[in-house]
Amino acid sequence: MKEREKQILEFIIENRRVKLDQLVKQFDISKRTLYYDIQSINYYIKSAGEIKNINHEFSFIGDYSKLHSTIKIQESKFLNIEYRKNYILYKILNGEKLTIDKLADEMILSRNTIVQTMDEIKKDLKDIQLALAYKRKYEIVGNEYKIRELYLLLMQDDEFLLRNISEEVSNFDEYCSMGLTDYSLGNLTRFAEFICRRINENCTLTTYKYKNDSKKFNYYPFVKYLLPPKVNEDEISYLSAYISTLSSLNSKVDEDLISNYIDKLIQKFEAKTAITLDSKEEFKSNMKRHLLSAYNRIKFKFPISNPSLEEIKFKHESLYKIIKSIIENEKDFPDFIGIREEEIGFIAAYFGGYLRGERDSGARRNKVLVVCPNGLMVSKTLEIQLYKYIPTIDIAGVLSLKELSETNIYYDYIISTVEIPDKENVIVVNPLLTKLDIQLLMSKLINFNYNDLNFDLELIMQVIKKHTKIIDEKRLKDELLKIMYKFEEKEIYQPMLKELVTADRIRKVKRVDNWKEAVKLAAKPLLDDGSIETIYIDNMIESIIEHGPYIVLADRFALPHASSKNGVNKLSMSLLVVEEEVDLLGKPVNIFMVLAATDNNSHIKALASLSEMLYDTSNIDILITGNEESILELINKQD
Repeated sequence: MKEREKQILEFIIENRRVKLDQLVKQFDISKRTLYYDIQSINYYIKSAGEIKNINHEFSFIGDYSKLHSTIKIQESKFLNIEYRKNYILYKILNGEKLTIDKLADEMILSRNTIVQTMDEIKKDLKDIQLALAYKRKYEIVGNEYKIRELYLLLMQDDEFLLRNISEEVSNFDEYCSMGLTDYSLGNLTRFAEFICRRINENCTLTTYKYKNDSKKFNYYPFVKYLLPPKVNEDEISYLSAYISTLSSLNSKVDEDLISNYIDKLIQKFEAKTAITLDSKEEFKSNMKRHLLSAYNRIKFKFPISNPSLEEIKFKHESLYKIIKSIIENEKDFPDFIGIREEEIGFIAAYFGGYLRGERDSGARRNKVLVVCPNGLMVSKTLEIQLYKYIPTIDIAGVLSLKELSETNIYYDYIISTVEIPDKENVIVVNPLLTKLDIQLLMSKLINFNYNDLNFDLELIMQVIKKHTKIIDEKRLKDELLKIMYKFEEKEIYQPMLKELVTADRIRKVKRVDNWKEAVKLAAKPLLDDGSIETIYIDNMIESIIEHGPYIVLADRFALPHASSKNGVNKLSMSLLVVEEEVDLLGKPVNIFMVLAATDNNSHIKALASLSEMLYDTSNIDILITGNEESILELINKQD
């Protein structure tokens, strides 16, 4: 809690009941700033009670003894080393003059603890090719783009972004008819101030990659007024690109372009996984909402925090690999070249949550109510952030506490900035979502976790580091994840590619008469061992005739498959290699990999391995030119 907030809280408690005008005069602040302070105080003390505004008089309603202990507990947040590191880094980047003693006093920690924290910060910075230097004050030195990316990530946890929206930013928003939300105005104010400080310190960008794209924004000519005089075009272009990533009432993104990308993503996903998505329009609508907010961020390479990335890559490893292989295809998704892992993680988690929800609950999405006692402005800010991070969310309503007690709207969860004791399934979050908030929401709302327990892996790692020496940190994390997120027994087993494509299911021939004969011959081992019925082969052929050569996934490679509803007895795969090219409705094919799936999940791991194998084009040549033994050897190498 900031010093002024502490003083406001103490003043209200001492005086029992304080008029709004009295508080404004006492602390020499605007009414708007006061409401932001009260909002922050209430989040801080939510477990003990809250400051209520009754007839323009503020008073504390709640348990005073619990309030005292709550404040004491909150003061110990600096015991978390990750919080401590980020707090110090943010102060350094904001130009504050820090000393070890000053930090120790502020955090109520020993000097030795602060020294150790600074050492950890140096290690973290080194990992991203930056360094901590001391030149009359602490500074972070290195690549300017990386420094700004670090600031943006740290800024996402700034609780006070809504406090000080600058006049310049407000005027820019109004003059250019941007329609930026308060959340966006706060972000732009803070980041523009940071850029100005960097420029004034002679830390200026040059050769900005997206200069020409940025100049196309109609607000570009006015961005220079947010920056120092005589600033170069690269800086103006960089800030213009950043502004395009902010939530706005006036969309800066071509919705048709996004729709086309989503159609392509779904088409490629269905072809690569042999899964037909049900409720496709709902799926597209949710994904469109996410990509509309993420598109410019992805295109212009601005960072975003995805605190669940490691867990996503572990829990949805195969799905993540498939999504990655699809979206990194430069020909199909040219605007997504160089897409960050964090962005892929959000998309993969959504697909994973969708498929799991489809299996467990008929593909129904979670409906939520957003409830905030501090007015619609805060509720709207929260709503924007929820859509940014959780594409699958279905917000059924945005209500005040009073409206909640009177509503009949059906919901699965309430997302609120305060505790609501008489309601079930309430998820309490910060008004500005923290990394832990996002992690919690992902676990609840897109079925990310497979059990009801939530773990903070980084916190556990810090405890281990404190008491022992770690030899292999990555391997330890992987092992901990296996324990922490152990699959429930009911989870469907996913066999590997080499378990399905065995020696007796691989055939190589010189030539075939046509593609239909190739499909029949490729499927024969599965027919012979009872994995499929003849009707399944007929269905594969009919599907290709109806939909065209959609099964051709890579150069000279096809994955024949059909719906699992008829003629599939068990999950199985088989492989036919034809030395002479086969014309499959205009596509030359040498390799036919037949898939007979029994559901939408159990074959994903095998297809992820297949995608990785096909990513290396030299493997296609090995399949075509090698004998059955070398083909089997290649498949057995895949994880």
